[in-house]
Amino acid sequence: MPANKPYVIILFFLSIVIISFDGCKKDAPQSTPLMTVTNLNGPTDGTILVAPFNIDGTGSGNLYILDKNGSVLSSKTFPYNILDFKKWVINGVTMYSYNEYNPNGYHIPGVTYSSGDEVITDANLNEIGRFDFLPDNGRSSSQNLLDSHDFILLSSTHYIGIGYYQKKVSNVPASLNPSPSLEVVAPIIQEVNNSKVTWEWDATNFPELYLSSTSGDFSDSTQVDDYAHMNSIYIDGKDSNLIISFRYLNEIIKVSRTDGSIIWRLGGANSDFPLTSNQKTVWQHNASLTDSGQTLLVFDNGEAGVRASTRIVEYQLDEVNKQVLSFKSFPIPNNIFTSAMGSVQKRGNTYFIDGGTGNYVLETDYTTGKILFQMTMTEPSYRAFKY
Repeated sequence: MPANKPYVIILFFLSIVIISFDGCKKDAPQSTPLMTVTNLNGPTDGTILVAPFNIDGTGSGNLYILDKNGSVLSSKTFPYNILDFKKWVINGVTMYSYNEYNPNGYHIPGVTYSSGDEVITDANLNEIGRFDFLPDNGRSSSQNLLDSHDFILLSSTHYIGIGYYQKKVSNVPASLNPSPSLEVVAPIIQEVNNSKVTWEWDATNFPELYLSSTSGDFSDSTQVDDYAHMNSIYIDGKDSNLIISFRYLNEIIKVSRTDGSIIWRLGGANSDFPLTSNQKTVWQHNASLTDSGQTLLVFDNGEAGVRASTRIVEYQLDEVNKQVLSFKSFPIPNNIFTSAMGSVQKRGNTYFIDGGTGNYVLETDYTTGKILFQMTMTEPSYRAFKY
């Protein structure tokens, strides 16, 4: 993820047209030098959501809705960067969500993340709601921004969001030589309904997770340690529990939405599933389930010096006996390495992929390796989705 400052983009609109999308009319650029379609070879039907941003932090934030060929259907401009732009259809009603960077709220010093207000819109991209992190369990209300890594909309007033919270802890295992005044970034998940927290989960309540950190320096009391870096949440439709990805643990875990217990851990230093070295993810993002609900799908970034290659991986898991029933991996075409960010959707025989810091969006037939659509960008996007 980019550092916590207003990363935004500069767009030079070449021409302006009035285009209708989902019943709305907006001024939208017909083309922009920020995004260029470089491969068009029979992409699947659907609309593409993408929000590229300028990593230098200049200009304004934008989100785009594109047709399957990459032509702009609609766009919107903001004073600050936009991340995690998504579409939701709930009880037949279309809504959108995105995280808008808020420069006025509290941002943890020295920690690489972006936080702001989560905005909900109607089908015409008109704002209908704005949510923040709530000060449950006596926490300071000054840390009130939602982290931009992920968000789940359940209704116009019901959602699950992420908070990165600066917290003093005393339960780091002694083997890590913690300071008595150690502060960490606490990864916290809140489920909120009608402005009330109905369920909350705090990773710092599980000290065993500290032992899996690949980036923590728990002996340095001068820094706020982002030891886990939670970057995705996903509801398992089979049991309504949460699947969570932690970049700096190299680990995906499943958590009960009833009592908050950890049901299983996949990967990292203490995996509940026996894994070969090839089956382990490295600094992964966007852990989700395919449409069948039986396959875990992950954008596996890799890490320079460990495995500097990016791939898509799929697991079929026996969650009762903690066994990997099947595993497959798919290397990113042209070996483009994505050090941070990124996402993947499985749509029939295709993967729809956002390359994060690789500055691309592509759709590929994973059975043949054929690239159906590819768009290169001058700046990265955190995620892109096709609906």
